[in-house]
Amino acid sequence: MRSILIITLSLIVNIPLVAQDKQVSIANTESFEIQSKEVDDKYNISVSFPFGYNQSAKEYAVLYVLDANVTFAMVRDIQLLASFEPENASLLVVGVGYENFNSWMSKRSRDYISNGKGEASKFLAFIENELIPEIDQRYRTNSQRIIYGHSSAALFGLFALFNSTSFEGFIVTSPSVDEDEEFTFRLEEASKSKQLKGRVYASFGTKEKQLFKSKYQEFVEQLKSRNHQQLKIMSEEFDGSHMTTMAPAFLNGLLFVTKEQF
Repeated sequence: MRSILIITLSLIVNIPLVAQDKQVSIANTESFEIQSKEVDDKYNISVSFPFGYNQSAKEYAVLYVLDANVTFAMVRDIQLLASFEPENASLLVVGVGYENFNSWMSKRSRDYISNGKGEASKFLAFIENELIPEIDQRYRTNSQRIIYGHSSAALFGLFALFNSTSFEGFIVTSPSVDEDEEFTFRLEEASKSKQLKGRVYASFGTKEKQLFKSKYQEFVEQLKSRNHQQLKIMSEEFDGSHMTTMAPAFLNGLLFVTKEQF
């Protein structure tokens, strides 16, 4: 009896180990790799199709998602569920990721945080000159685009706002404006004479670092004070931390930037 019990327990204990070897795929998605000459690196691109994509000839707006190694599935699910309701936009979702989790951890700062060193410019050139044309060639897209980033990736979203005309919507949740030597503040100051266009949604959590909260509020007020006539800005505060506010903030941002335009 004891030997049977030991064998049974051994089988039970080993079940999770077997399950970990199985790969899980997300329905209605595909992925491909793209080698960037601008950055001299390879990116993994994930694509989620809106419902009915294969049954129509419709062209879709595109939501570009940064930090895709850890955000693509969340963003894809939230956007897809929201699109069940006809008043919400159906989008092609494109995640920009790296080879694996370790690559993501080591390379995101290179691409997202500029600090005036020019790396964000290379990543933006990759997005505009290589990735967007590839997506437009492969899929049925229109000219409307949104970019989403959280934390350091949100800094790149702001970098794109000040240096690109490729996007109409910017979802920048908890942008780390306290960690880039105030380079984002200087970008905003330099762009005050431009006529910025689009819809910008920004957010922060009540439990974030005090330095971040004060810098965030200072930055948003500075941006609003320019009175860009074609730039709509929404800022929200959520009860939560840097990470726990991420999902609800993204949803609100998605609804704000797609309102009446997508």
